[in-house]
Amino acid sequence: MTGDVEPILMCHCAKTKFCHRHLFAAWLESKLGIQIEELDSPNHVRKDGYLVKRKDLSLFNEED
Repeated sequence: MTGDVEPILMCHCAKTKFCHRHLFAAWLESKLGIQIEELDSPNHVRKDGYLVKRKDLSLFNEED
């Protein structure tokens, strides 16, 4: 789809505000198995269109 160029999904939403980009990223992960990483937010996960801070950061816990 993008050839040799890695696509980037961008928006101007605050971390705690609803964002359609998070819904699209979650869809890409669930339907196509494409891992979408959040830039500069390693301690956060996407949930229902929001970026939320992980409650328990541990090497032994599974991600939500």
